[in-house]
Formats: sequence, C-alpha cells, structure tokens
Amino acid sequence: MDFRDLIASLHAETIFPEGVIILSLLVTLLADLIFAKNTWVQGIPLVGLAFSLVILVFQWQMNATVDPEFFLANPQIAFVGSFQGDSLGIAFRFLIALSGLLCILLSYEYIEKTRTASVEFLVLLTTAILGGMFLAGANDLVTLFVSLETLGLSSYLLTGYMKRDVRSNEAALKYLLIGAASSALLLYGISWLYGLSGGHLELNYIVASLLATQSAQSFSCWLALLFITVGISFKISAAPFHQWTPDVYQGSPTPVVAFLSVASKTAGLALAMRMLAIVFPFLESQWHLVFEILAVLSMIVGNCIAITQTSLKRMLGYSSIGQAGFLLIGLITGYGDGYASMLAYILIYIFMNLGAFAGIILFGLRTGTDQIKDYAGLYKKDPVLAICLSASLLSLGGIPPLAGFFGKLYLFWAGWKSGFYLLILIALITSVISIYYYLRVMKIMFMKEESVCIQNYPSALGVSFAQRPAEWGMGVCVFGTLFLGFFLNPMVDVAQATLYYSPSFQSSLGMLQTSVF
Repeated sequence: MDFRDLIASLHAETIFPEGVIILSLLVTLLADLIFAKNTWVQGIPLVGLAFSLVILVFQWQMNATVDPEFFLANPQIAFVGSFQGDSLGIAFRFLIALSGLLCILLSYEYIEKTRTASVEFLVLLTTAILGGMFLAGANDLVTLFVSLETLGLSSYLLTGYMKRDVRSNEAALKYLLIGAASSALLLYGISWLYGLSGGHLELNYIVASLLATQSAQSFSCWLALLFITVGISFKISAAPFHQWTPDVYQGSPTPVVAFLSVASKTAGLALAMRMLAIVFPFLESQWHLVFEILAVLSMIVGNCIAITQTSLKRMLGYSSIGQAGFLLIGLITGYGDGYASMLAYILIYIFMNLGAFAGIILFGLRTGTDQIKDYAGLYKKDPVLAICLSASLLSLGGIPPLAGFFGKLYLFWAGWKSGFYLLILIALITSVISIYYYLRVMKIMFMKEESVCIQNYPSALGVSFAQRPAEWGMGVCVFGTLFLGFFLNPMVDVAQATLYYSPSFQSSLGMLQTSVF
C-alpha cells in the first residue's frame, strides 16, 4: 500500500467538521499574536463553528441518500477504527457544536465587562467543544477516553478562569477532584472491557469477543458496567453523582456554566448510547434498571432541592439534575421512539436552558448579582429581559405552547408506550414541582417591588444592538424556545432517520440475536 492509498483508507473527510474547528483555533492563536487587541480575532472561533455546523448538515444529508444496507456492509469508520461517522454521531456532534456556538455568542459581552483574557477563554471553550464532538463519534476505547479528558480538562480550566474570584477557584477545585475520581472509575471499567475482550479496542469487536468467549454474563462484565455507569452519571449530573453540580454552577463564570449545562450533558448521553447500547446489549435489562433508579433519584432530588435555592444559578444547577432524569427516560426506553425523543428533547433543551442563562448573564453584568430576590421588579426596568427569561423558565417547566411542553410530551409518551408507567408518573409529578420554583422567579420579577439592584439598574439605551452579542444569543434561544415545538414532527422524523442510518446499533443487536448463552 503506497502513501496515497494509506491516506485514502483513513477516510479523513469524516472529521472535516472537527478539522475546520482545529484550523479556526490555530488561526485564532496566530492572529492574536500578530494582531494584538483586535476584536475581530474573537470572531474566528464563531465562524469556524458555523462552518462546522453547515458541513455536518451536508454529511447527514449525504448519509440519508444511501441505502442503510450499504452502511451495514461498509461501516463509516475512519482512522483505522477510531472514529464512527454514522448519522447518530453526526447528530450529537451537531448538537454539541450548536450549543458551543451559542455559548460563545453569550460570552463576548461577559469577557469584555469582566476584563478577562478573551482569546485564551475562547480557545479553551472551543477545545472543550472539540473534545465533546470527538467523544460523540469515538469508536474505540482510546479515542473515547482521550476525547473525554479533552472535554474534562478544558472544562476544569474554564471553571477556574476567574482566578481572582474565590468562588471560581473553589468550584474549579471541587470539579477537578470529583472529575478526576469519576474519570479514574470510568477508565477502570474500560480496562476491564479491554481485558475481557482479549485486547480489542473497537466497540463492535469488544461486544463480538464478549459474546464469542461467553464472558457477557460474567461477574467481570458486570463490574465493568458498574464503573462505566458511574463515570457516565457524573458527566450527565445524575443523582447521586451530582454533588459537583450546584457548587460549580454557582462559582463558575456564567458562560462556562451555560456550556456545561448543555454540552457536557449532551456529550455524556452520546457516550452512554455508544457504550451501553453497543457494548452491553446483552445486559440491557440490568442497566435499564440501574438507570431507572438514577432517573427517579435525579428527578426527585433535583426538583425538590431546587425549591429551596436563593441563587438563580444554583437553582438552575439543581434543575439540570432533574432535566438529566427526564433525558434518561429516552435512554431507558431505547431504540426507536426512546432515542428519537431524547435527541429531540436535547435540541429543545439547548435553546430553553441557554435562553435562561443568557438572561442570568445579562442581569449579572448589569447588577453584579445572581440572587433571586434581586430580580424583584425587573419587569419595570427591563421588560424585554424579564419576558425572555420568563419564556425560557416556563419552557423548562413544560408549559404549553412552548417547546419544552412538546419535548416532554413526546419523551413521556415514548416512556409510557414502553411500559415505564411508574417512571413517567414520577416524571409528571416532579415536572409540576419544577413549575412552582420557575413561577416563583417570575412572580418576583413581575409582581414584587423593585429591589435595590433594580433601582440602580443601568439603562441599555444608546448602545447599538449589533454591539450586544449576548442579546442576539438570547434572541435566538428564545425564538427557538417559542417556536421549535411547533416543528416537533419534522424533528422526530429527522431523529428517527438518524437512528435508521446508524448501523452500529443494528449490527450490535444482530450479534446479540445470533448468540446463545
């Protein structure tokens, strides 16, 4: 094989979206060295992510024009088995890149007002996005762990980026220590899989080896599943592995919190689908039971403790734990409506959660606080911000006709249809509880007398709207929150087509059906 054939066999075009982002990172660093203190340099990562999203859409459309039987015979695996280019990976990479683009848009004004190093912040944030995208398409154990650590290490640095803020330092230390422990447990589970499979790294080869050697039902395989579950639960903030979430949310820079709330959760769910559905289909009933327990704990703990919070960032931290429980319903329900409803709800969740954090960013920059009581009377001074924040919070609570209602409706219907009646009943009850603490914030904004912070609230008049990218980001998120639910059927069709053109799950199920224990 000559060099040209070797390069062609790598199928490098599969990671073309990530290549564009890497190029934008290098150009950003070089441009910052050459053109110091030029604001246009900060826009390079945003442009790179926008191009990456366009490329991902074209890649998904190309997959949709090919017969799935072709993919079963010719799997879209690049770099000698390290990266999977199927439609499911493309969908998760799109969601992570979209959340990253919106977070960068929300961070520009924050960086300017806090006078922090802008290029370094954007480089770290883009590196975290890159790690999440590689994690969504990882097809072997080494790529999976390296991608996970790229996302994790960048997140730790971003959490402690405000080095003069004691709360940011504390949040970074807690996140680092708990994150390192969870990574170690995940790596320990991965090492068990590597040993049980006879030294295989690719996921499909691992499951085939486990079935061929009759190791699928062994105690060692159960042990590997246990440690991998713990690592995944940390990433998605599922109770009881949620201890880092409220402290990190309260102490970190708000754009970083916004990114962690959506991108980290999306990457964790992509990891869960890859590992559990492909590697452990023979233990499906067992890990379903484990994740049912985690979902119930997350919904109850997250939504009940959120009621008592006085900080809006901390309240949304506990809310995200409850939202993780809702998303796990789709993971448990499984192939078909379950995974499709989870993908649709993640897209909706990105818009409504980032819309809420955009409101927190803007309010924090103008008042310097995130305490719920300080939002009193906001509607009188800034009605646009109060209405946009309210729309996002109501959508998180699942109030019709906002997008969150339609997303939860499809997610709960998929779970009910699969027979998880108790789980859906708990989800409905905790959703009602969540509406209470969201409405409490709205009541303070619209019906209470003005707080001291609101009395001294600065006017935004005289500032060009083009110079306020955070407002643009909030507008995009609120627009998605208001109208995305009306396009639920096309979203579901796309999600189901994504699963249809992802043969890795079908081949794993096929191996399971042909094996006899």
